[in-house]
Amino acid sequence: GPDGVVGGLKPNSLVIDMGTTGVMATRDFAAAVEEAGGAYLDAPVSGGTIGAEDGTLTIMAGGPEEAGGRATPVFEVLGASLTHVGAIGTGQVAKAANQVIVGLVIGAVAEALTLARRAGADPAKVRQALKGGFADSRILELHGQRMVSGDFRPGGKATTQRKDLAQALDLAAELGFEMPATLLNRELYDRLIADGFGDLDHSALIKVLDPV
Repeated sequence: GPDGVVGGLKPNSLVIDMGTTGVMATRDFAAAVEEAGGAYLDAPVSGGTIGAEDGTLTIMAGGPEEAGGRATPVFEVLGASLTHVGAIGTGQVAKAANQVIVGLVIGAVAEALTLARRAGADPAKVRQALKGGFADSRILELHGQRMVSGDFRPGGKATTQRKDLAQALDLAAELGFEMPATLLNRELYDRLIADGFGDLDHSALIKVLDPV
């Protein structure tokens, strides 16, 4: 509309979308910006609240190389890692892939630590035993600790994780294939949110499996 971003663009303006936005919508937004004489980058991020506060985000950019070059001084302040993935929309594709992995690994850590506790082992010590092996990950380190301590103050909210999984599933449907593990993971987040825990950190998924 006349009061929207596109209506207010000056020639050669650069629009950078650092949110997690649907791929098809992103391409529509980019087309509108380009028609108005601007350039568009989709540049979603990973790293959570800690990465944002520390300026160490991982940035995944899609769009023209020239626009990426113009945005680099901004990205250098915000992030420690920048990858130009490809054409417009591919940054969002990378973020969708990221969120699928994050959601599934959170679910795996939650199941593993629940298994440990139910079988009579200390989840904190099991987590420590796994560190350094093939099961180790940033999620086991950070979110596993949150699960052990029960501290679910939000970095990334469960509602946001659920939204991102839904976007990934929508993209897969548009491309004509299934992601059954991701579908199950989204359903677990649906249960967590229905139980009233949507505003907690996404690591609170363990509450669905082990509601103690």
